[in-house]
Amino acid sequence: MKMTTRAIVIIAAALMILAGVGMAYADDGSLQRVLKAGKLTIGAEGNWVPYVYNDIKDNNKLKGFEVEVAEEIAKRLGVKAEFNISNKWDGVIAGLDAKRYDTVICGVTPNPDRQAKYNLSVAYAESPVCLVVAKDNKDINSFEDLKGKLAGNSLSSSSGNIARSYGAKLSDVSLTQAMDLLVTGRIDAHVNNLTSISEFLEQKPNTAVRIAAIYKPSSSWEIEEAAMFRKEDLSLANAVNDIIKVMNSDGTNYKLAEKYFGKLVADGISIYKK
Repeated sequence: MKMTTRAIVIIAAALMILAGVGMAYADDGSLQRVLKAGKLTIGAEGNWVPYVYNDIKDNNKLKGFEVEVAEEIAKRLGVKAEFNISNKWDGVIAGLDAKRYDTVICGVTPNPDRQAKYNLSVAYAESPVCLVVAKDNKDINSFEDLKGKLAGNSLSSSSGNIARSYGAKLSDVSLTQAMDLLVTGRIDAHVNNLTSISEFLEQKPNTAVRIAAIYKPSSSWEIEEAAMFRKEDLSLANAVNDIIKVMNSDGTNYKLAEKYFGKLVADGISIYKK
């Protein structure tokens, strides 16, 4: 009798439990919930090229690096990927807390506060962070120059936290909004990952902004991206964590990074070399 991928995953999970591998899997029911539903629901922020975005050149189809990472994770679980897209980052986190979806796969930096509150996977990507200012801004040339300045960043984002750590005040806006506000002089700076900024400037090369500095992290987690789960959903988190480890080692995530970020960036991601 031919078995489906989904059936194999269910049997494998059961065998792991019986064998005593990760006994926490046996009690919370989160992995079985996803397998029974036949879908992994994913929360993400949209309009974030090249990570999660609607391609207007392809009938507004949802595309991006993290879209394909999530789809591959779901495929290896034997289920479909279903996305719940929010316009603001803060809404993404609130949706996970409210149990509107199973996981967040959208540039989640595994900082200590999140590690304490949520289950986080191993990293599936790394994203260097940069500081962006208006092209004619001569006053801000380093992160240290942010003290007392107004940065356009989500209040709960890792980029916003970096800006705040250097003394900046925050205005809660998206990347696209931040670029407009920089050009018109209504904010002083914007902090974001280098890949997103490079992609934005490639699409809109006449935007009058410049990259003032590249952030030098003191810890590796500051530039890592991980899948995030509710604390009680340990069995699902563990299953996805194991899948991501394989995707990092078998070249899947490297190929996706190369596709969306370019070979130079992909070659510089250290987790793909381990």
